[in-house]
Amino acid sequence: MKNLRKLVSLFLVVAAGLFMLNSCNKDDVAAEEVISKTTVSDYISMINSFSLSTVEEITSSNDGLKSATLVDCLSVTIHENEDGEFWPRNWTLDYGTENCECFLGNNKRGKINVSISDWWKNEGSFKEITFEDFYMNDNKMEGVKTTLNTGLNERGNLTFTKKVTDAKLTYPDESVITWVCEKFSEQVEGGATLLFADDVWAVTGSGSGINLDEKSYTMEITTALVYKNGCFYPLSGIMEISTEGEDLKVINYGDGECDNIVTVSVGNVTETVEL
Repeated sequence: MKNLRKLVSLFLVVAAGLFMLNSCNKDDVAAEEVISKTTVSDYISMINSFSLSTVEEITSSNDGLKSATLVDCLSVTIHENEDGEFWPRNWTLDYGTENCECFLGNNKRGKINVSISDWWKNEGSFKEITFEDFYMNDNKMEGVKTTLNTGLNERGNLTFTKKVTDAKLTYPDESVITWVCEKFSEQVEGGATLLFADDVWAVTGSGSGINLDEKSYTMEITTALVYKNGCFYPLSGIMEISTEGEDLKVINYGDGECDNIVTVSVGNVTETVEL
C-alpha cells in the first residue's frame, strides 16, 4: 500500500505538471493538486479496510461458529447466550495490543465485535460489526458496518444490503478521512454449495465522506465490482471518485484476474498501478 501511495502521488505530480504547461494562468490550482494530502490509495484503503473479509468469513462459515485461536495473534471468542439459545450469536475477534501481521502483510491490533441475529443465509438475518480500539496498518478504524439479508432476487440469487456509518480512519499524524456508504451485494456464484471459497459477489452502490484535505468526496460504482473469496481486491468493475475542486478519478479493476493491478484515470491521463 505504501508503494501505491508513492506511485499515485508521482502520477498526480506529473498530471499537475502537464496541466501547468497547458495553462499558465492556473498555477494556484496546479499547486493545490501537487500538495494534496489525499491520494487514490487513501480512498482505496478506506474502502478495503471496511470490507472486513476475514471477519465475514469467520462469522459466516460453519467453522466460525466455535471459539478458536487463529494465526498466533488472532483469537476468536463466541459469547454464549444466557438462555442457551444458539441465535443470536456474538463474537469478539481480538488481535492483541501489538501489531499482528495478517493477509498480504496488513498489520492489525485491537478488537472487532460482531453480532448476528440468524444464520447469514436466512432472509432477514442482520449482522452488526463495531470496533474497539482497533487499528489497521496503524490507522485507527471507527464506525459501524451492518449487513441485512434481503432474500432471493428474480434470478434466484441471495442479495444483501450493506451499510457503513460514522466510519473514519485516523492516521498516525492525526489526519482523518471519513466514510459512509450503502452497497448492494448479489451472490452470482457459489450459492448452490455450503463452501465459502467458491462464492462470487457482484457489488453496486455509492458512498461519500470528507478526505484528508477536509474536502468532501463521493464514490459511485458505475460497473459492478466483482469479488471472489480468496482474492483481496475485486476481479473487475469500475469505481468513480469525485472530490471537491479536483478532476474525476476513475478506477478500473480489470477484466477478471485475481491480482492487485488497477488503472487510474485522472483527466486525460491513465496510469497502471500495483496495489
